[in-house]
Amino acid sequence: HSWWFALASKQWYQRRVRGKQWEGQEESQLYKEFKLTDNLVKLVRASLVVTDKKNIPAHEALRSIKTYLKNVGIYGSMPYICPIYGAGELPQAFARFSAVFGSIYVLDMGVNELNFDEGGSFEGVTVQTGQKLSGKYCVVSPNYSASELQPQERGLLKVSHAVVLTEKSVKEKLKLEEKDDVSLINILPGCLQNKRRVWGCEYGPGSMLPAEDMYMLHVMTTVDQDTSSSPEGDLGHVVDHLTESKGTLYKIFFSTTMTDESVTRTPDLDKNVIQTSHPAYNSSYRECIAEARQVFSTLYPGEEFLPAAPNPEDIKWPDDEETEENTNEKTEENTNGKTEAIKNGKTEEVETEGGTDATPTPAAVESN
Repeated sequence: HSWWFALASKQWYQRRVRGKQWEGQEESQLYKEFKLTDNLVKLVRASLVVTDKKNIPAHEALRSIKTYLKNVGIYGSMPYICPIYGAGELPQAFARFSAVFGSIYVLDMGVNELNFDEGGSFEGVTVQTGQKLSGKYCVVSPNYSASELQPQERGLLKVSHAVVLTEKSVKEKLKLEEKDDVSLINILPGCLQNKRRVWGCEYGPGSMLPAEDMYMLHVMTTVDQDTSSSPEGDLGHVVDHLTESKGTLYKIFFSTTMTDESVTRTPDLDKNVIQTSHPAYNSSYRECIAEARQVFSTLYPGEEFLPAAPNPEDIKWPDDEETEENTNEKTEENTNGKTEAIKNGKTEEVETEGGTDATPTPAAVESN
């Protein structure tokens, strides 16, 4: 059914959606335009659009559908990819890449305070050892910045999480035949006594997150900001249904603050300090990349954002430049004096105008 719908949706987009302006219209109008049944609307919203809201703008729904269809069959049966060893590999890869081009990373060192000049602009930090590090700009997560520096962020969500380490896969419990190492889970409201949509991922041994013969389940759901419920109360019943108590090795429940994905993020360079947003509440990095692009453009206007990595052979390292300079100096010295060339196994000097000719003759090359 999903493949049939994917093909049908692609035909929609090519024949009827392309060129039609959907700005200012709601998602429900989009489904009415294409005469979808109620069951098909539920399928689209649960598997392609994937949103908790009752009615989102039509162009946002179309963007999600297009992104899904564009990636089906490229990396496997699912249109999703996940970094091996988890999302923590992404900042590590960036750290390694940027360090090659001059970035400096100070590890295992906390920041005690931010320093500002007399005009109130950022000028550096003081680390735990008391050493002061100077800098022109500061980009900081809201989890680490002082409360007086935090702007009023819109669209904040309170999110309950559950992480479970098990010996059996959720797919085995639900009698599913799929064998992907990463599975996306989406539970509609009311299916397992959950008030709101519960979604997350299960990671198998092939993802290099859990140990061999183990599985890691991570699910989450939004709750009201003023609610007094606990994360275990929000997700406990769902976890019990998806896992077996005998095969559960470890589980933990906790809460975090995240950002509504529909909120537009605009970096504010106040006092040369930019505070990034909380993570977006979805399974995509789209909002993070867009915000990173905005931050980069704010700090370095006119520069290219994330240019393609150069060919390693084309990179000129400082040592290479010194070697090239030394070579040029030696060549210049030789042209002002006399150069010895080997010809037919004998050493002789070759005189030219303004100096000597250091280029070996063909006979000299052959004899060597």
